[in-house]
Parts: sequence; C-alpha cells; structure tokens
Amino acid sequence: SSAASDVYKRQTQEFVDRVSGCMHDLSEKHKEVLILRNLKNLTYDEIAQQLEISVGTVKSRIARARESLRGLLGEDFV
Repeated sequence: SSAASDVYKRQTQEFVDRVSGCMHDLSEKHKEVLILRNLKNLTYDEIAQQLEISVGTVKSRIARARESLRGLLGEDFV
C-alpha cells in the first residue's frame, strides 16, 4: 500500500470519527433521521412511515440535521 493511500485512509478515518463524535451532540430527532437515511439507507418514504411523520417533515429534519452537523464539524470539513 502506498504512502498516499495510507494518508487517505487515515484522513478518512479521522473524518468518520469526527462525524461520529458530532452526531452525539445533535438532537434526538436529528440524530434519528440521519441514522435512518445515511446508515440504514432508508428512503424518505420509509423514514416517514417508520417515524409516523410526513415526508416533508423528514426532508426538513434531514436538512436541519445536516446543517447542524456541518456547524459542529467546523469549517475544516466543509
């Protein structure tokens, strides 16, 4: 494995660790929709059904959750 590949892997892991840490600081509603969308790969419709909310609310929560996460991550990762 090349040095460049090792650096990339290390930076990727640092980013994943930083995102995971920041996820803990999100509200439960925001954390919940991001986990369902980004980790469990559910569609907006599936998330809406599971949480018993409208698709519009799902989209709104995801947008706000991502905005909050970007703020927590800081400008280094934007």
